[in-house]
Amino acid sequence: MRGRVVDEDGAPVGEGQLVLWCATAGGEVARIEGGVLTLDEEGRFEGPACSGEVCPELRHPSRVPAEPWIVVSGTEAVLEARALPRLWGRVVDPDGNPVGGAVVVVTLPPDEDDPSAVLPVVSSRTSSDDDGEFSLARIERPPCDPCRQARDACPDPLVPAGDRVLVTARAPGWGPGAREVWLDEADEADALVEVTLRPAAAMIHGRLLDAGGRPLPRALVLARSEARTHEQHRADAGDGTFAFEALAEGSYTLRAIQDGVEVARREGVEPGQEVDLVLEAALRDVELRLGDARGRPWPEVSVEGGPFGRQRSDGDGRVRAERVAPGTYILRIRPGGRAARAYDLEVPASGATEEGSLPWVEEIELGGEE
Repeated sequence: MRGRVVDEDGAPVGEGQLVLWCATAGGEVARIEGGVLTLDEEGRFEGPACSGEVCPELRHPSRVPAEPWIVVSGTEAVLEARALPRLWGRVVDPDGNPVGGAVVVVTLPPDEDDPSAVLPVVSSRTSSDDDGEFSLARIERPPCDPCRQARDACPDPLVPAGDRVLVTARAPGWGPGAREVWLDEADEADALVEVTLRPAAAMIHGRLLDAGGRPLPRALVLARSEARTHEQHRADAGDGTFAFEALAEGSYTLRAIQDGVEVARREGVEPGQEVDLVLEAALRDVELRLGDARGRPWPEVSVEGGPFGRQRSDGDGRVRAERVAPGTYILRIRPGGRAARAYDLEVPASGATEEGSLPWVEEIELGGEE
């Protein structure tokens, strides 16, 4: 079979792939071997057929079939793909001038009360052009052809997509801006979502140190706006310092995180402030000793999660992490040739105010043959 894919105006669609399915008279459906075809610049394709009906499945970032596609073997098909509807918008400054190069992100609003709702756009991220404009393709289910129907692959039309979205934009030198959009309003003719950015407030900066005045080696700091819960910034703090730029007006909550555990927090921090965050408890080294039911060490066990970055136990069945904060860590442990298991590691405070206490040692039995 051969053919070409065109748009609504008959111009070639020279992007994307076709996946070929075969539907037989007996109602059986299967993918055709070798039936993954890449469209050329002219939208043309050629590939294997079958004795039944061929249903080409289109994989394209911004188009779907205009109607169910069915191709009869031995014919040359012209298949029309129509553009997905789009969410159009523009990023501007307070005077209405365009802001180019802004990163635009679409999410469900923080107060979305339907946990099964899906984001109603194909991609959640784009950027504004020199005119400040951006657009994102909206999701739309393709028409249901006989192959999809036989495979029960036609989704229930009641599967919920969010009916409103939060559009946020950020650009260097500007504070973040956001706009909640109801999609039925965005469907109106000439509708344009406008997000306004205001000049950035002064930055927040500071230090993150342990009780002995030393940096935390794997730490980061998060700054979340207390008035706009969707707005969050992140800064690495492994050298003991952190800074946040491109902030909006209003107070922020700072959270210091190492290995997934919160080690310090400060609320009510205003732009322009310098802040010292201190972990009061001492860091300590942690050693895991992995063995079987008879106490024999188990080498080459993969351990990841928390302070362990895909480490493997040595010949004595040991893995070690340095300068770990007290807290609970969820580890993923996988002995060679066996299924992975989750393990909750509780690292208690050492009781000391400075480092140098003995390592916390955890004995973990992995089972094994007697």
